[in-house]
Amino acid sequence: MQNKRLTQENQEFIRQAASVLLLIAVALPVSAAEQTTSEPSEPNTPMQPMFALNGFGTLEQAHSTARYGDYVFDNLQPLGIGRSRDWSGNPDSRIGLQLTSNITPQLSGVLQIVSEYRWNDTYTPFVNWANLKYAFTPDFSVRIGRIALASFLASDSRKIGFSNITARPPVEVYSLLALKTSDGVDAVYRTHFDNITDSTTILFGKALVTNVRGVDVHSKDVWGVFNTVEFGATTLHAAYQERNVDNQKPPLGKFMSVGFNHDPGDWFASGEWVKAINYNGNKLKIPRVAWDVNGGRRFGDFAPYITISALCPEVNTGTIPIAQRTYATGVRWDFKRNMDLKLQLDHVHLGDGSYGTLLNVVPGSPKGGQFNVVSLVADFIF
Repeated sequence: MQNKRLTQENQEFIRQAASVLLLIAVALPVSAAEQTTSEPSEPNTPMQPMFALNGFGTLEQAHSTARYGDYVFDNLQPLGIGRSRDWSGNPDSRIGLQLTSNITPQLSGVLQIVSEYRWNDTYTPFVNWANLKYAFTPDFSVRIGRIALASFLASDSRKIGFSNITARPPVEVYSLLALKTSDGVDAVYRTHFDNITDSTTILFGKALVTNVRGVDVHSKDVWGVFNTVEFGATTLHAAYQERNVDNQKPPLGKFMSVGFNHDPGDWFASGEWVKAINYNGNKLKIPRVAWDVNGGRRFGDFAPYITISALCPEVNTGTIPIAQRTYATGVRWDFKRNMDLKLQLDHVHLGDGSYGTLLNVVPGSPKGGQFNVVSLVADFIF
């Protein structure tokens, strides 16, 4: 039965991947494929094509020794590895296309479509980004449409596995906020001080997230302030946002984060701290804190690394806590231009009296304990 499920899952992903690749084959003559999946270029950049088509993908096989529950990337994935499937690519496999349009030197647009494992147990493609940007000056621009929320250090690139050193962003940190995009408007203003660039973004909008029960969760009055400082090989990031969610009482949810990344070339290090404050249907306040640190060194095409991450409740609410800590080690091999392979081992410690972020836990299973996850990942961009 498990092998039949795995076969159906692989067939579903292959079908979706084939559909996306067919789109690429049709649209590729629009522009060269030697582009990156990033925001449209700033005005006054010479020789920008009117249209540019880019893509990215991750193919994964992962295994978990937690037989009594499912290891998932976040709680929007209905099935994971461990209890439901022995080996699977569901946590991180995806493929995406991004079409960028430079309509005028000031006006540009971006459309990004992604196929990944979703709440309804399929890889049905969805519109991840879709927005227009008008640059009033090289340092001040406004966007309208579906926009990525810059809640985390790697918000813009976390779906693009090739842009990330590790097999996946730390589950403890990046699963803490289900809201990834907003339908609305934002404004970005940049200032420059010698070799320092400071970018501040203010965002307003609304969002819809469908949970694994098929229930639409609406967030309205979403607003946030995000700041990024770049100097040399260092990036600093901070974020604060609020929203009103229709499945909470009171509806107010808050999220804040700070992080850094330093990558001079031979070695790299990063860290992030986040805090989420939510309420459940019984008016119970649930604050949670998570953090991670990562570091490694490059040896030619190989980059071994280690990551430590943790998620813990800030107060005892009297309910089963979501608490865990992960010690991960891995290596990235850039074996070909725009392609890499990663091998990562995660050793997960569940908090006392907790199932951590595991889903579909067998009733009566002992809380706490530890398990391992091994992941083999291939990333590519085009």
